[in-house]
Amino acid sequence: PAANTVTSRNAGAASSRRLVHRQAPAHFPFLHDMPSDESSDEPQLTPQEAELLRHLEDLQANNPAEYEMLVSQLGGGGGGGGAPPGGQKVVPEPGFVAKTHSYTRRGTKVFINVCQSVHVDPPSSAATAATSGDELPMRIPLSLGPPREDLDRAGGACTVYDVVFHPDTVSTALADADFRSLMLQLAMHQIKEKHGDDLSDAVSFPRIKGNYKGLAPLPQFMRARKEPAAEPGAAAEPG
Repeated sequence: PAANTVTSRNAGAASSRRLVHRQAPAHFPFLHDMPSDESSDEPQLTPQEAELLRHLEDLQANNPAEYEMLVSQLGGGGGGGGAPPGGQKVVPEPGFVAKTHSYTRRGTKVFINVCQSVHVDPPSSAATAATSGDELPMRIPLSLGPPREDLDRAGGACTVYDVVFHPDTVSTALADADFRSLMLQLAMHQIKEKHGDDLSDAVSFPRIKGNYKGLAPLPQFMRARKEPAAEPGAAAEPG
């Protein structure tokens, strides 16, 4: 009976692997095309892709709701989903990771993946009629993704957010502690406003492989940036 149980479990795992094998390229385009030979238990993937595939298998088997939410966010699930009108799907690059905890979730660890993409506007001064003296308010555009559950190094539950800034914002934050603090306060304010998660201002910066908590930055839907208008009389460059 024990042998039969192991055989059944292995067969189920192989079946699950084949199921995700067929779905992953459509739902998760950042995975490379996987070989179609189902006689092999382990597709020929990079280590990162293999780890991601195992995560998807486990998520699909044990937490279908979260799996479907992830698929929906990436525009899959057969619902004809995709970037909204005037938008585009963007895969950001890692920047650095900030760690804090949630007051709302009774002290649960929270990791903020600070990512970067040129599809987010760079920081700029936001002069208004109320501006006085030499002080100009700073406008720091960002794109915030949904929360997701993960595990910390000790195996405890934690929450992860991806926040995407322009590369100039991230590089300035890495070089200027005051600007970094301002940027993270803005990110945490947006997390509270959008997801109702009140985070502590006590932040640390753990060293995490790849500068990202998770497997790889997930795509986000962003508004397409408008190209600057050509100056009058400027000659168009040949294509």
